[in-house]
Amino acid sequence: MRLSKRLMAICDLIPAGQKVIDIGADHAFVDIYLNKYKNCQCLATDISKECIQKAKNNIQKYNVNVQTMVTDGLNNLKLTDEIIIISGMGTKRIKKILTPDITNDLVISSHTKIPDLKKFLKRKHYKISQEKHVSDKKTYTIIYAKKTIWGKWLVQIKKKLKKNV
Repeated sequence: MRLSKRLMAICDLIPAGQKVIDIGADHAFVDIYLNKYKNCQCLATDISKECIQKAKNNIQKYNVNVQTMVTDGLNNLKLTDEIIIISGMGTKRIKKILTPDITNDLVISSHTKIPDLKKFLKRKHYKISQEKHVSDKKTYTIIYAKKTIWGKWLVQIKKKLKKNV
């Protein structure tokens, strides 16, 4: 299986054996690669039923164990310690997806407004731990971001307050 430079750079940021949720997975090539070559447990999600069908066809073709789900962003997902990949969309959509308070590590490849994305991540108490620039017909920025300890603490406090209301 041959991936584009951008998709390969995303895969390179994911450690072997991780649980991964790919938001907007489209064809699921990242998930297929991660499952096949890095032994990752992957969930490929997309808002489009057609894209999920395309993903299922590719999963069957490459004979891998990748789960699929039609959903809008993080809706209907029970997050634990998965790495969340969001790629192939603009910063405005990515910010909407990341509106809920979460603590998961993120791998993001936005096609627009990278400075706005970085400011948003900082406001959400994420620290960029790795950043790659890949030339593949155009230059793409790929970010690995981790929630700060302060950010994780804030999310826990908000959850406790919601339970007590």
